[in-house]
Order: sequence, then structure tokens, then C-alpha cells
Amino acid sequence: MSVKERLLKDIESLPEEILEEVFDFVAFVRRRRVQAEEPKWSDLALRAGAFAFWNDPDEIDYTLDDIKPQR
Repeated sequence: MSVKERLLKDIESLPEEILEEVFDFVAFVRRRRVQAEEPKWSDLALRAGAFAFWNDPDEIDYTLDDIKPQR
């Protein structure tokens, strides 16, 4: 018996209030999958080279030595 068949069999025996929770969970999993597949703005910016200047040491104006300790 496949997972889908077992799931359908179990779902058929559940009371309505539990089916609401199952439905909500399925919707949550679908949304999470879609969001995971969507490109993030940060990924697009990195791929486009928007922050490539950070790789050039001559372009970096400040270092950790420039930080003043707080008193």
C-alpha cells in the first residue's frame, strides 16, 4: 500500500474537527514549499554582483581596528 493510499484511508476515518487541522497542515506545507522555491531578494542581489565591491580590499573603508570600545 502506498503512502497516499494509507493517508487517504486514515483521513476517511478522522472526525471533521481533526480534518480541519489536517487541511491547515497540508496548506502550511504547500506554502512553505512554494516559499522555499521562490528566489529571495538577497539571493538575486548576490547573484547580480551588487555587493561584489566587498571583495576588493581597496574599496573597504573601515576595518575592525576602527571600532572604538564603548565605555
